[in-house]
Parts: sequence; structure tokens; C-alpha cells
Amino acid sequence: MFVTNSLSGGGAERASNILVNSISKMGNEVSLVAINDGPPDLIQPECPVFELKRKWQGSIFSVLKAYLSLQRVIWKWRPDFLVLNCDIPEFLGSLTIGRHKLISVEHATTPWINRIKLGKFTRKVLTLRNTTWVAVSDHLSIWGTQAVPDISINNAVYISESARFASKGQIKRINYIGRLSVEKQPIWALEIAKQTNLPIRIFGDGLLKKELQDYALDNNIVANFEGYVANPWSFFTESDLLIIPSRFEGDGLVLVEALGNRIPLIVNDIADLRRFKLADKNYAESVDRFTEIIKENFESIESLLPSDKKISEVLLDRDPIKVGKEWLTFLNSLV
Repeated sequence: MFVTNSLSGGGAERASNILVNSISKMGNEVSLVAINDGPPDLIQPECPVFELKRKWQGSIFSVLKAYLSLQRVIWKWRPDFLVLNCDIPEFLGSLTIGRHKLISVEHATTPWINRIKLGKFTRKVLTLRNTTWVAVSDHLSIWGTQAVPDISINNAVYISESARFASKGQIKRINYIGRLSVEKQPIWALEIAKQTNLPIRIFGDGLLKKELQDYALDNNIVANFEGYVANPWSFFTESDLLIIPSRFEGDGLVLVEALGNRIPLIVNDIADLRRFKLADKNYAESVDRFTEIIKENFESIESLLPSDKKISEVLLDRDPIKVGKEWLTFLNSLV
């Protein structure tokens, strides 16, 4: 049984949907629990799904209700394994009662960024319960504990088979995809749009939305806030550039999906993204450097698309069936 924040919302949620589908298609019994309410994702689970319908940022009573609902599902399903994806599933899962083995998935360099004390408490409880740790990248360690990952297994990604246009010509628009939260630095995206005098589209939602909208209005930035969109790649045209200004990343799934969809991009020059070894012109360490690279490549957006060889390297080992088999081999080793 896999436990996730919600059926949609980010890379970790979609990766969970892809994984349970892969495991299910190979003839294995698997289920998915979604803690928070939310819209359906582009990838919908094809296994039994238990939606607990907790409201995002709900009260302590909503957390208690979600815990009791999760416990009832466990007693009904009686899973051998409870796989916990992200903060709230970790917290609720750490307190569950049953004979199941706990497996926690490390998705980020710095999880629990908004709830440090609760995160440390949860990780201590998970350690005491002999939780097994899976990292989604071999560059990740286990935050808050002395543990090292028991194994690293890449997230699978879904890449549409439909033919894509070839990016070419001038850069006419900037795009940002991700949560509107401090660690993703969406304010950089607006500042880059301001300095380059280019319009920008923001795909995503979060606590900073109103603040960002006000900033765009006050600075005369042409910004469209699209909210959560299941498949933002379908909105891209030949002149759309993606920027990823995150302070830190886990697996960098937006970058991976962007390359799979052949989207030109510039990303923050951080270790979490440098590991993909793109060309230097695809990395910028500041708003000013993002701006410089955009201006340098303004007439030829195609120059900011990594090579086919590099795209193939990044997508290697991301096939859903391959990733599903790796998970099954790992789970069988724990029996």
C-alpha cells in the first residue's frame, strides 16, 4: 500500500501514480491512499484508491480524522508494506498500528522545510520503528537521521508519445512550473520576466500566490497565473522557455519531464540540478545571470535545448515498467 499527499499536485504525486500502475500491470496487488483532497492528475491510478479527502491546510481535527481513516484502511486492506511518500504521509504512517513494514521515500534534499520540529519528531519515530528508506536519487541522504538510504530507485516519468514541434526562433515567453513556495523561488521567475521584459506564465499553486500576483501587478509584469494544470507541456509553443529557479530539488522531475518533452530551459546552478550535467548555458546562479543567458540566446531559443544524447542520458532508467520491477525486486528482498 502506497500513501501519498494527494492524487495530484507535484512530481512525487505523479511518480506514485505511475509506480502503482506499473506494479499493478505486472499482476501484483497494490493500492494507493491519498491523504489530501485534490483534482485528478494526468496519470490516474488504475488500482484500488482510498481518498481520505482531507482539506489542504486543514485543522488538527482534519489530521486526526485522516489518521483514523488511514488506520481503518490498513485494517481493511492488511498490507505487507506501507510506503510513505512525503511529509504528511510520513507523519500519519509513523503512528499506524499493524503488522506492516514501513518504507519511507526520501524525495527531497530538505524535506519538512515548513515543519522542522514535527519533521524531526516524525523521523525519530520512523527510526525507532526500523523503517526502511528508499531515495529517489543516489545524491540524496536521509534528512534528520543518521541513516543512509537502503536503496536508490529513480522515479519513473511519463512522456507523451505525440509528436512535438521543434523549438526555434526568438524567445517570446518565460514559463515556470512548480509549487508557489519559498524553496522553489518563484519570485525569481517574476524578477527575470521583469528584467527581460518578457511575459511569463506560472503553472502551479501555493501559499505565495497572492504575494506573487501583487508583485507582478506592482511591477507591470505581464504574468498569467494558470494554477494547477495536469499537463502544462501541452500549452508550450515553439517560442516558450522554461526556467527552474529552485533553491534545492529532490529528483528534479520538472527538469526530467521538460527534457522528455524537448523544452528549452535554464535552471538554477545548484548541486541538485548540476548532477544532470547540462551545458553551462543551461545553468544560472542568479537572477542577473538568468537574464544574461536569455538575452544572449534571445534570437535562437533552440540553442537552450540540450542535445538528443543528453536527453537520452537523463531519461535512462526512467521507464515505468523498469522502475516497477526494481521496486518489486526490492520489496521481495524484504519479505
